[in-house]
Amino acid sequence: MYLQLILFFVLVSVIVIAQNNNESSSPKRINKIIVFGDGLSDMGQWGKLTNFRYPPADAGFFESRWTNGKVWVEHLADELNIKLTLNENFALGGATTGYYNINESLRLALQLDSTVKLNGMLGQVADYLSTNPQVDNKILFVLWAGGHDIGSYLDYGQPDLKKYPPAENYKQAVSMLVNAGAKLIMIGTMPDMGFTPTYFGTELQEKASKLCTELNDGIENIIASYQNSDVKFIKIDGAKIFSEVGMNPAKYEIKYLEPYLPINIIDFNRPLEKSNVEIPNKEKGLNPDEFINWWAVSASAKMHTIIGEYAIQEFLKTIK
Repeated sequence: MYLQLILFFVLVSVIVIAQNNNESSSPKRINKIIVFGDGLSDMGQWGKLTNFRYPPADAGFFESRWTNGKVWVEHLADELNIKLTLNENFALGGATTGYYNINESLRLALQLDSTVKLNGMLGQVADYLSTNPQVDNKILFVLWAGGHDIGSYLDYGQPDLKKYPPAENYKQAVSMLVNAGAKLIMIGTMPDMGFTPTYFGTELQEKASKLCTELNDGIENIIASYQNSDVKFIKIDGAKIFSEVGMNPAKYEIKYLEPYLPINIIDFNRPLEKSNVEIPNKEKGLNPDEFINWWAVSASAKMHTIIGEYAIQEFLKTIK
């Protein structure tokens, strides 16, 4: 009987140690996700600001997301069994990688007073750290923006990307987070905007592709600069994901590479008014999930699911 008790306690001890080891190396050790970025990761911040009138819910934008369903980071959080709300997700549609948000010019049309902050990604990070100067090393931080820097520069010449390169904004954001104690950062790279419906086949296609490559090279350099530190990076290769889907759409049950919604579904002179614009692509099957893009350069909910699946795979590779 005495020997049996000893064996029992030894067995219990082994099980407890094994469980502790599993927990220490498990994704469950991440207890929170904090998100910074643009419309690709925006879970509905504009809904809070405009009572769900922008972007227009009547056109199918899901709960003020810039797509027709959950965004990719929500799928990631669901897989990790982590609660993610707007209190943790600061991503805001229109955000550049810096402090500026392209919706700033719509402030009056959106009926927003001067106290409402319309931040870019770096501004979101700065605001967060102003009230969280020291952060838990069990937080997964997400950084993903860049499309509005490049798009605004190509279309309007601002911001000056030579003077304010997006990769430098990423570098500052990462440095600020690391100095505050961040140990795990998920960082997204730019899909090739030269192949988006806005620029493909135009005189700006080559320039758009070049700017995306420069940003992605800058992000690679940032990651490399921390290779001898205890900071881990999880890279979400946006260019790879969108290229793979674009080259093999049937594999992902996608039929159409153009946007589902026309660009003028939102009247930026009167962005809060209901749109009466027809949706020509409804004739192609009434299924937005068959499109790679939902609106303009806005990914469809189907693409967000694909990105989310990629993100969890990359996360699990890093957190073993």
